Amino acid sequence: MAHIRGLWVPGCLALAVLFSLVHSQHVFLAPQQALSLLQRVRRANSGFLEELRKGNLERECVEEKCSYEEAFEALESSIATVRVGLCSVRKPREKLTECLEGSCAEGLGMNYRGNVSFTRSGIECQLWRSRYPHKPEINTTTHPGADLRENFCRNPDGSTTGPWCYTTDPTVRREECSIPVCGGGGVTVQLTPRSRGPTVNLPPSSEHCVPERGRYYQGRQAVTAHGSTCLAWASSQAKALSKDQDFNPAVPLVENFCRNPDGDEEGAWCYVSEGPGGFEYCDLDYCGEAGRGPEDPDAAIEGRTGDEEFQPFFNEKTFGAGEADCGLRPLFEKSLVKDKTEHELLESYIDGRVVEGWDAEIGLAPWQVMLFRKSPQELLCGASLISDRWVLTAAHCLLYPPWDKNFTENDLLVRIGKHSRTRYERSIEKISMLEKIYIHPRYNWRENLDRDIALLRLKKPIAFSNYIHPVCLPDKDTAVRLLRAGYKGRVTGWGNLKEMWTSSVTEVQPSVLQVVNLPIVERPVCKASTRIRITDNMFCAGKCPGCKIRVRWILRHLDQFFCLSYINFSI
Repeated sequence: MAHIRGLWVPGCLALAVLFSLVHSQHVFLAPQQALSLLQRVRRANSGFLEELRKGNLERECVEEKCSYEEAFEALESSIATVRVGLCSVRKPREKLTECLEGSCAEGLGMNYRGNVSFTRSGIECQLWRSRYPHKPEINTTTHPGADLRENFCRNPDGSTTGPWCYTTDPTVRREECSIPVCGGGGVTVQLTPRSRGPTVNLPPSSEHCVPERGRYYQGRQAVTAHGSTCLAWASSQAKALSKDQDFNPAVPLVENFCRNPDGDEEGAWCYVSEGPGGFEYCDLDYCGEAGRGPEDPDAAIEGRTGDEEFQPFFNEKTFGAGEADCGLRPLFEKSLVKDKTEHELLESYIDGRVVEGWDAEIGLAPWQVMLFRKSPQELLCGASLISDRWVLTAAHCLLYPPWDKNFTENDLLVRIGKHSRTRYERSIEKISMLEKIYIHPRYNWRENLDRDIALLRLKKPIAFSNYIHPVCLPDKDTAVRLLRAGYKGRVTGWGNLKEMWTSSVTEVQPSVLQVVNLPIVERPVCKASTRIRITDNMFCAGKCPGCKIRVRWILRHLDQFFCLSYINFSI
């Protein structure tokens, strides 16, 4: 009995389990259901050694359902894989392939990788790596996966209007582009060309251009390049302004039309009710280019070490003191000492190489001026002392709306005699307030920074020292001789040593004044190297690789240094 009682409990349990199984509806699964539990999820294109085959975008994302894992297997790049997510995998194979290639815009066009580089209105796009004419807040560092190459239209920020770019027009910061929509559905935005196309480096047509800088212009234009209406030549205000002028009597001053009665080399002009000097130049298409100097190289070199004496040109009462011994540095020429790279300035670039900038010797450029903003306190630009009362600088340092620059005399001061970028140099540097700013009346910030020059009059004359001394201004003949291709000028400044996209401020800002000697480039090469229209008032020079410096261009002649230009953009 005990034995039977011992078998009773396990026997009952076995019967209970059997009874439960008999009455259950899910004892056996259907064949397909059972197979689904035992089978690995198969790849649509599985075959012999599929896992060892190289990833293929069409096989992974067109023939089968495209997951992030499958796309990454094909592209082997997380950045490229993200682009797959921008294209709808429900599209037909041809349209999906087109979208993945980036030749058209899908949705907001964030997938677009084509080469369109003009906006909807026909403006050429600015290079993504450039800061001119606009300072971009979007670049390859902020958006590394957006393919910001060259100046091609892209949509890195998901703009609702589709792919766009910063423009080369200073008055238009950014504009959308007309991009084909994937699947033949038109374009992202319609083209709306402006009446005037993009400017190129072509001279005006000889059939319509104005000869001899408008000296004999008899046209009826009565509006200046800045849009001001000309005053009538017979008006009391115009008569007062022209009282002491020596006009050519053969030039008829009719109504308020633009004329060039004084043979101004800048061209025709007229008096205006407001503006610096009471006049502005007129925007006419002048014929040809001004002469660039003698073709004989020896004629250009002649005079660099000649015996002729420097002759002062300006009236000291208005110009100030310092012209008589300008360009002679107290710690070098006046002390019969040569600086470390002075010999390079007389060598052809064929014989010497262009190297990166280096720390300047103290007193190397005693005409160097720091243009300084009062509030917030910051270095704005470099400038040059040309007398004890006047400083020369670039107009774009004072007026450039795309960068929110429109400074007055009260906003700025100048620091002269400096070597250190940030430290106050007691007993060496001098600080001066400004009395008046004069910007060239034909300064063209809207197009190409032509005539990018300005004068600053100091409130009080500055005292010269071993560290403060003016540079010379050349006459036309001297400038022509100095601006021969191949010869070097000197560049100084405190600007950034390289781009700041990936560098910290401390890595790119020098602690002291920097200097580099650069060769002048032939004009055809200069024009071919840039999209910016190069005028007679500009020249190009070879640049230091990776260097970005706010500078002015100084050349040596007859043991004196002359200031010829301000460098306003890099190419």
